[in-house]
Amino acid sequence: MAATTSAIPDATINADPASADRRYVLPEDAPYLKNLEVLWTLDADLARRIEAIDEPYPAATAKTGVATIALPASAGGRVVQLHSKYDPIAEADRLVSSASADKPAIYYVHGFGLGYHVEALAARSGDEAPIFVFEPDLRLLRTAFELRDFSKLLSANRLGFFTTLDKAALLDRLQPHLAMFSLGTTTIEHGPSLQVAPEFHAQYKQWLAEFASFARTSLNTFLLNSAKTAENIARNIGWYVASPCMSRLKDRFAGRPAIIVSAGPSLRKNKHLLPAIQDKAVIIAVQTTLKPLLEMGIEPHFVTSLDYHEICTRFFENLPKTYGDGRRRLRTELVAEPKATSRIFAMLDGNVSLLGSNFAESLLREMKPNKAKLPPGATVAHLAYYLAEWLGCDPIIFLGQDLGFSDGLCYAPGTSYEDVWRPEFGRFCTPEMKQWDQIVRERFILRRIPDFQGRPMYTEERLFTYLQQFERDFLQSKRTIIDATEGGAAKRGAKSMPLADAIDAHCQESFPVDLSDHGGSRWDRTADCAASLRKRRDEAAGIEDISRQTLPLLETIRDHINDQNKVNQAITKIDALRAEMNRFGATYDLVTELTQKSQLSRFEADRRIKMAKLDPTERQRRQVDRDIANVRSVMEAAARFAELMDEVAASLQSDQRREVASANARGAALGSTPAGRA
Repeated sequence: MAATTSAIPDATINADPASADRRYVLPEDAPYLKNLEVLWTLDADLARRIEAIDEPYPAATAKTGVATIALPASAGGRVVQLHSKYDPIAEADRLVSSASADKPAIYYVHGFGLGYHVEALAARSGDEAPIFVFEPDLRLLRTAFELRDFSKLLSANRLGFFTTLDKAALLDRLQPHLAMFSLGTTTIEHGPSLQVAPEFHAQYKQWLAEFASFARTSLNTFLLNSAKTAENIARNIGWYVASPCMSRLKDRFAGRPAIIVSAGPSLRKNKHLLPAIQDKAVIIAVQTTLKPLLEMGIEPHFVTSLDYHEICTRFFENLPKTYGDGRRRLRTELVAEPKATSRIFAMLDGNVSLLGSNFAESLLREMKPNKAKLPPGATVAHLAYYLAEWLGCDPIIFLGQDLGFSDGLCYAPGTSYEDVWRPEFGRFCTPEMKQWDQIVRERFILRRIPDFQGRPMYTEERLFTYLQQFERDFLQSKRTIIDATEGGAAKRGAKSMPLADAIDAHCQESFPVDLSDHGGSRWDRTADCAASLRKRRDEAAGIEDISRQTLPLLETIRDHINDQNKVNQAITKIDALRAEMNRFGATYDLVTELTQKSQLSRFEADRRIKMAKLDPTERQRRQVDRDIANVRSVMEAAARFAELMDEVAASLQSDQRREVASANARGAALGSTPAGRA
């Protein structure tokens, strides 16, 4: 990096009276140059902004000879001493004394000061523990980087700095560490820094609490549903191959408005405006609203589904028999993630498109489907939003997306949820009473949030998590996002507007929404599909066999940990088995999708071992215990996976016959018979 000039205290510059041009040239070993050289490789934006600061703060010297500094408080005109005037290092050690190497994996530090406590924390915590620092004062960071050498700490790539209030950036940078949140977090508050910038730190504390809720819900949902998701994708593999790729729709409606219709309580306020704009916007319904819209005479252009549970079939039951001018075939295209329950695909008398999936692509790696993928969504509304972006729509208008309990209701009246509850309705149990009963049952996870007008309203933890994902997406989007729900939660990044106004501003021009190039589902590659699944079955059997051979060797190491000769002999055999297992790497990853809870346990055990200060024998003992548990779970998952492959391969042919027969019946009713297509 080129030499950097800076106006810094005379004691730290290489002054040369004979050359005024060199007055502010730093010596090659200056801390600032070392720090910025590393920072430019890790966070170029932060390095650029720090270098743009003209001068550091003036610093003082503590009794122990190290630097200290004082800054004005945010109010009252008083001065806050950021570090001890006597011994800043001892003070920092006391602040982080609760941290230890075998405790939480993630640390939040509010306030950097001159970094003494951050260095002390890094020394006390595990070598892999990320440390996120929240510090808004770039001039203070420049001062710290000029006075003290943090280059080794920065080079360890454990520090992440947040210097501006940016919730989208916070979510983006924390989400890759989601698994580590299962190990816990610890917050270190540098008290003087909180006095200097209280609003900044208060806001980040709120956002971190919100992210903790998001992380907890996301992780629990993933662990609970991962095996079911993998099983559903496998069972839907015939539809995955038969349906066309979503690449055909990329930017098809660029610059056209999209309206996403969700089933929140506020939907009842404005759904009557939709019939007039069916040809003036791309209408995307979540699965819950398909039937109510069809009953109103509105055929949405798309409907989204991703839920694995079979209760979702209720949203596709008893749909109207005819559409439009007496047509018997629905024009609405179902866009679904392949993890959705397979029963809905056959129930919908319309076209089906499945999104790309890494799991499905790996199952069928010989066939190379290469289907287009959209970002993973937590709900059908998220999927509808990602679909609108894929289509190129702008603006994207949300309707019925309350994400909370507007007017004491969970859902808009008339959805399929009322069909489920209908037997309970009567004089003393109205639909409204039943919905309020559902809310009250979840009172232990209720929280108050601001609604779209800034008033308090209730939501629950799961819906609040969905709100966090939407806000992250909206804040990153280059599209105009309009919240026309007229109820529900306030959504950062979306412009709140009545639907009538959004229609007047953006939905005045008619345009064709032609989806006829779908072409129907093709079922002519079923044999190739079954052949791929049988290969995966054989590979899973190989994984199970290698795991079975490995387990007693690991037990030998555990039982004879102090007999190095026996340990070495077992390790030699394990190394040979590991090399053999590597041949099944891609299928091994598929198998572990069926045992994600044990994979998380292995991850947690591994991180705790790495963070702990252990002697070699104890470290090896813990590693062996970790590996024994993991090998057992992989062996069981491989057996389950092989059975699943056999089941799906056997069912493919009957699925093909059923879907082709159904298509031929529809074709006959319309006066034509599709050949080899469904």
